[in-house]
Amino acid sequence: MSSDAINRREFAKASAAIAAAFGLARFELPPLIPEVQAAGREVSWGMIGTGTRGMELLRQLAKIRTGRCVGLCDIYPTNLKKAVETIGNNPTTFDDYHRMLERKDIEAVLIVTPLDTHARITLDALNAGKHVFCEKTMVFKESEVQTLRDSVAAHPKQVFQVGLQRRYSDIYRMALQMMRRGALGKITHIRANWHRNSDWRRPVADPKLERLINWRMYKEHSGGLMAELGSHQLDVANWIFNAEPRSVIGFGGIDYWKDGRETYDNAQCIFEYPTSQKVVWTSLLNNAHYDFGEQIMGDGGTIEISLSGSTGGAGAFFVEPKVKATAKGNVPPKEQWWAGATVSASAGKQTPFPIFPDEIKPEQPFMEREAGFAKRWLAQKGWYEVREPKNPVGSQLEHFFLCVTDGLKPISNIDVGAGDAECVIYANQAMEEDRRVYWPKYRTSV
Repeated sequence: MSSDAINRREFAKASAAIAAAFGLARFELPPLIPEVQAAGREVSWGMIGTGTRGMELLRQLAKIRTGRCVGLCDIYPTNLKKAVETIGNNPTTFDDYHRMLERKDIEAVLIVTPLDTHARITLDALNAGKHVFCEKTMVFKESEVQTLRDSVAAHPKQVFQVGLQRRYSDIYRMALQMMRRGALGKITHIRANWHRNSDWRRPVADPKLERLINWRMYKEHSGGLMAELGSHQLDVANWIFNAEPRSVIGFGGIDYWKDGRETYDNAQCIFEYPTSQKVVWTSLLNNAHYDFGEQIMGDGGTIEISLSGSTGGAGAFFVEPKVKATAKGNVPPKEQWWAGATVSASAGKQTPFPIFPDEIKPEQPFMEREAGFAKRWLAQKGWYEVREPKNPVGSQLEHFFLCVTDGLKPISNIDVGAGDAECVIYANQAMEEDRRVYWPKYRTSV
């Protein structure tokens, strides 16, 4: 083993110091799924929109026993047929969602339609007495935010949840817990990207169906890359900063795929938060390097995190090297967040610690703690793959059903969805109008 390589003893020592430091400032996220639940029952649900994203949700829903599919709705017969085959319990099919909402035996609906229809269908579903899971982005237009807020407030007994699954990821939740306990020191910047090397198109057999199938390409239906991809990552930023931005600037263009699309094939935005924190976000459709994920940067360290890959999620913590004082009076060394513990030479050279979805706690039995240290050491060496206990896409749906049956509160609620939607709306406005756009409460002060 080289002198730079972290050994088992060093890793256990560092991990123990980190775990002990966590105990100095406790911050606990509430459990996603309570250990004790009310007597279980199935939620009868229907889905409106069974396209690509709808199918992803259906594959997860087929594994969840606390819900039962009663109806599926889509205006495109091909998608509807595939959806019935996927869920596998012979639900009633509809080509008009109003008819589905009339069904008294459907208590919850999942809205997975093109973005421009989200608000209208959600309002109709709430007025029909249904619990609602609405895929991101919550709304298409700025005016729809308050309209939906008012409707959700007028139906307090109905659950309303937005599909932002990173809030239901155990690895993301553990990373947030680390940040709240001070692992990164003062967090100043987030760099997020979502890069692909494809035209983002679906095949269309009949040209008349182009705008129906490839609705993401057209401004009358879609918020483009910012809505479909960036919305997830700006939600992460809002979650970490516990705030919404103050302003945004951005650039976008149709510079590579000259195929008649109207939404950008590349976009770059910078979001400024009220305490001067920044988020730099980029999305490309002609280069897939680094794929997608977020880098959260503070003066004490960096966390790189993503839901990409076969594991469903991956995160790594990099310790920021200590700052050395000089005779010229530069800033003196900072006390490291784990109260002076030495990690190792390799940690100082940015060797990452993998983020596990579970925590090593002092009260655990000795062998259980040792096993935890061993798994972390093996993962750091690349010999053990850290996995999410559950796919967050499924976890958010399971939690939605528990909100219906057991009275839990959605994590991605109306406030979360509204904050996320405003990021998308104002970023697109900044790019299209080539100007800095301020959030409403800051507009009178500039």
